[in-house]
Amino acid sequence: MIKLAAAGALVLIALPAYAQSNAAPYRALGTEPFWSLTIDGSTIRYEPAGGRVVRVAKPRPIVGFNGERYQARGMTVDITHVECSDGMSDRTFHDTVTVTLRGRTLRGCGGEVLSETPEQTSLLEGDWRIESINGRLVAPRTNPRVTFNGARISGNASCNNFNGSFRFERGRLTAGRLASTKMACAQRMQNVQESSVLRILGEPLSVSRNRNGKLVLTGAHRTRLVLAPERRL
Repeated sequence: MIKLAAAGALVLIALPAYAQSNAAPYRALGTEPFWSLTIDGSTIRYEPAGGRVVRVAKPRPIVGFNGERYQARGMTVDITHVECSDGMSDRTFHDTVTVTLRGRTLRGCGGEVLSETPEQTSLLEGDWRIESINGRLVAPRTNPRVTFNGARISGNASCNNFNGSFRFERGRLTAGRLASTKMACAQRMQNVQESSVLRILGEPLSVSRNRNGKLVLTGAHRTRLVLAPERRL
């Protein structure tokens, strides 16, 4: 007896499951907000940026004409074999992925990367003004900023300049040890602001772009920098 189930364009039929290699976990990701998903031989792991990781036992997949569905307790994962762009870079993935978790639906991409242009060029590259730190506007008469150039990061945290290297992979920004000048700020709030900027940039950060074209850098403990494009005269 054939049982049909619809999930958008995904048409599924209850058929014997295809075996998935334990040596090659399936990976997917989404942006705005950033999340990642890993399916291995026994577990589905969902990890949001700055949130609680959810792990469920991997169920037997329902295999359809153009994809698979995993229906676990509290989580459903639909993998449709339709090419997908992650919306943050020029990468194209083999699959479109939808995750439904406790009534919330998240969309992203997964599987093999079919084409890729370095993410630095398409998303981070350029000059950015730090607009807010952990939800608060920067201190008056300060101009903290960040520049991404190739694999180098530089800028001003409030009073002192900094520079270093960084990596940007799968929507995550990781800066190396940042070198900074040591000039004392004139006001206490500037010192506090500078310490916050350097501390946040030292964390692994998820990166997304909001509707206004600003970058949102989010740390694991809900720390956040919002960067606005630097206006050129």
